[in-house]
Amino acid sequence: MKVAVVSKSDRNGGGASRVAEELATWLNEAGHPTDHYITFSFKSPLPFQKSLYGAGRQYKFCKKIHEKTYRYGFPELLPTEYLANLSLALNEYDVVHFHDLYTAISPFTLALTALHKPTFFTVHDCSAFTGGCLYPMDCQHYKTHCHSCPQLPLNNETNQPIPDRTRTIQTIKRWVSHRFPLQYIFPSSWMCDQAAQVLSYKLSPVVIPNGLDLKPFSNSTKQAAKFSYQLPTDRPVIAISAHCLDDPRKGLKYAIAALQSVRDLSPVVVTIGFINDELRQALQGLETREMGYISDYNTLANVYLATDVVLFCTLADNLPLTVLEAMAASTPVVGFATGGVPEMIQSGRNGILVEPTDQASLNTALRKLLRSSEFIAMGMQARQDVEANFSKGAFIERHLQMYQSSISSNSQSRKS
Repeated sequence: MKVAVVSKSDRNGGGASRVAEELATWLNEAGHPTDHYITFSFKSPLPFQKSLYGAGRQYKFCKKIHEKTYRYGFPELLPTEYLANLSLALNEYDVVHFHDLYTAISPFTLALTALHKPTFFTVHDCSAFTGGCLYPMDCQHYKTHCHSCPQLPLNNETNQPIPDRTRTIQTIKRWVSHRFPLQYIFPSSWMCDQAAQVLSYKLSPVVIPNGLDLKPFSNSTKQAAKFSYQLPTDRPVIAISAHCLDDPRKGLKYAIAALQSVRDLSPVVVTIGFINDELRQALQGLETREMGYISDYNTLANVYLATDVVLFCTLADNLPLTVLEAMAASTPVVGFATGGVPEMIQSGRNGILVEPTDQASLNTALRKLLRSSEFIAMGMQARQDVEANFSKGAFIERHLQMYQSSISSNSQSRKS
């Protein structure tokens, strides 16, 4: 079986593209030749990574078309990447698996691919069924028809919002899901339920949770990890983590207020991700260690091992890798019961979750955990749960079973 995995970027472009790159890596390791097509990269490409837009003039053409349609409110309207490159390579593959299309890959590319090969689409955020936003937050327009979008991106040339074509874009996505034999995959039941309010399918959607390579989290102990970063063993070490810590969706204002509420316990705050001066100001009075954005997976695992609690206050998320990484490091999570987080954290068992934006309950939960020895037992339970439900092996096995079933069904259809 030969597989093509397609995503917007390599692993350094965000969680969705990281899942795509890891899937391609693990499939290759399992003996299933896999190429990973990406539109742009943040690091040196791996041997199996290829440009979805092609090279030279071809690349410039695809990029220019997407940039032009973006200015007119259609960020990924035309399937230039399919017509210019992917269609020519399809015969090499038994299945094609898309991830993370936002602003870079047309929904028509999914449709055209599905006419020729078993095609899968893992939905990492709500842009698969909205007019464009990653998460609607308080906006309910997407449930009927997107319009008057409060999250329109800016035109880089004019610094004004792009034209609102969200209703048309959402209509196209609905049409593609309804008319073409695409296998939609959701990392969380929560995201699957959100999409079901908007989309209808030719093939029943499936839920496959994200998986983790647990080995790097087993290479050290918490005490050794703390020592390597010169972190104390007699004071609580609390991590806050996000790709960009200034993203309002990640709820950092709630996390910072909770941290300030336990200043009397003398915590050390470890920040993981890009941070700005405004957040530094908000953390004043707390001892902090800035780790920055960590692209090396072994280093990331070691940092999580060095922490006692991860404070994760996202206001909307699918099945965030941050939570799985904390669990793998035997580090309990304290945060909000939003999105797919409750599918990983059972409050009181392997972490503590409170109602979203309930600052008083969040402060109380953090203090309670830090002042008891329960966080050690919760962390151990979290590790057991991630081993049982979110391992690399289980992730790959679920995908291989689905691919093989689809190939067999496709073969039967052709014979009949």
